[in-house]
Formats: sequence, structure tokens, C-alpha cells
Amino acid sequence: MSGWDLNPAEINTVLQAVGEHVGGEDGTGGLVGLLDDFGTHVEEAGTACASGPIGMALGEFMDEYTDKLKGMVDKSVSAVTGCSDATMFYVNGNLEMAAEAQRGVNQSPEELGL
Repeated sequence: MSGWDLNPAEINTVLQAVGEHVGGEDGTGGLVGLLDDFGTHVEEAGTACASGPIGMALGEFMDEYTDKLKGMVDKSVSAVTGCSDATMFYVNGNLEMAAEAQRGVNQSPEELGL
């Protein structure tokens, strides 16, 4: 890891932009907000269609994909957090902790115990 050559200011710029796409400034926008809206819209579609089979199919669709969509958001949050942590450790000169944080970027918050 001693071969690292990071530019923390540029990393911060990228992480902020990605964070906006994932959760927005307040953690309820971006993909997080879209995921909430998606569930509401599918529910409304099921009600509006007034068709049992279509409503059932939409429910099954939600059952199948809700956890997968949440998993994508969780992995995105984990990646941003891990990159941020690794950069902070790097700046503070703790390359061993930076490497550990980097290894955890593809784990979900639950896997990391958060």
C-alpha cells in the first residue's frame, strides 16, 4: 500500500457527487428517494388497474425485486463510506487501516455491522 498516491480533494469531489446520486444531501433523495417513490408508484398502479391478476403480478414483482434494489443502494452506500474511510486513513498516515477500509467497500452495511 505504500505505492498509493491519492488526491484527497479530488476523491472528496467524486464522493460528494456519488453521494448525491445515492442519497441526496439529507439521505432521502437520490436512489434512496427513488426507491421509496418506486414502491409507492407500483402500489398505486396495482390499485388503479383494478385487476386482481395484474395487482398480484405487481405484488410478486415487488416481492422479487425490492430486496435487490435495496441491496444496490446498500452497496453504493458501502462503497462511498469505504472509499471515504480509506482516504481519511490514508491522509492520517494509517495505510494499514486504509487498506482494511478499502477491502470492505463491497460489503453491505449489515455485513460491516452498521
